[in-house]
Amino acid sequence: MTDKLRNSYLFLSLLQARTRHSLISRLGDLPPEEFLDLSATELSGRVRMTERALRAFEELRASFDPDKVLARLAEKDAAAVTLADDYYPELLKEIPDPPPALFVRGELPDAPGVALVGSRKASATGLDAAREIGRALGRRGACVVSGLALGIDAAAHEGALEADGPTVGVLGCGIDVVYPRKNSGLFERVRESGAVISEYYLGEAPLAWRFPARNRIIAGLCEHLVVVEAAEKSGALITARHALDSGREVWAAPGPMGALECRGSNKLLADGAGVLWDVEEFAEALVPQSDVHFAKEDRTLELPLADGLPEDEATVLAGVGLGPTEVDVVAGRSGMEMGRLLSALSLLELKGYVTRNAGGAFVRKASR
Repeated sequence: MTDKLRNSYLFLSLLQARTRHSLISRLGDLPPEEFLDLSATELSGRVRMTERALRAFEELRASFDPDKVLARLAEKDAAAVTLADDYYPELLKEIPDPPPALFVRGELPDAPGVALVGSRKASATGLDAAREIGRALGRRGACVVSGLALGIDAAAHEGALEADGPTVGVLGCGIDVVYPRKNSGLFERVRESGAVISEYYLGEAPLAWRFPARNRIIAGLCEHLVVVEAAEKSGALITARHALDSGREVWAAPGPMGALECRGSNKLLADGAGVLWDVEEFAEALVPQSDVHFAKEDRTLELPLADGLPEDEATVLAGVGLGPTEVDVVAGRSGMEMGRLLSALSLLELKGYVTRNAGGAFVRKASR
């Protein structure tokens, strides 16, 4: 990974938020790392862009400072993961239009993901079903992925949290924006259990067009997607289409015949989606019981204590997780100046407290 390539993806992500259009899919044979080297005139001859997008390109490039972008993220306890990073989710790379960068608060779980989506105005039956599915998957160590919206999304996250399972919330707004406000407590619990992610940088408003766009990320993170309850015109059906376009498996929970709130999800069943008629059977099919021991064991590893370590090393160690943790994330958590931070990480690595993966991220070693 080169800084130039990473910075180009970071720039593309910020630009896409202004233009409302995917640019990754329009680059053609233009290497992403050359994107920032071109003038607007040169770019217009290589990439199909509107006049508005070209103006946005010029304006953003004039002020773009990747170090400041990352520093502002660290201040908000967030980090950027780009297509150039090893830590970028492999499944998401495979979709037709992967986001150039993801902004992350928390740590993306290293666990099989299952997406659960449905109506914001769900019935009591639908909410109970989403919670039960989330709980069953959480007990098996699977990561429940949803959109942190009201209704089915919130119930799915709650079920995973009740089982002490990992869960990821995908936002349709800036990574530091809590929307809807009613879910502010849930946001923090999801972040602590797994991660809250967005393709939108700090301060980006929850505009209507951003939610259909974020649905491709929910679908792209998982091999399986479940629609619990959806009307005929529902964002959950957009998510299902993204899943199908990416070759993922789509399931739906059957609803009462003729119920308006279930016409969309029932139509998915008529079109050949998998029938989720028994929660335990479904969870067992995706995460067999024989694998549960290992999933739970991985989540209950005993960490080496920081007792006896110098203050800098103890502070930095507290900022490194069991999953790969980028240096800028550790910096945000520790509040430490980068030179001292890197020195402390090197000492922790020598002493066997942390290890570094191929992408340069740090992982806290577990003792058994």
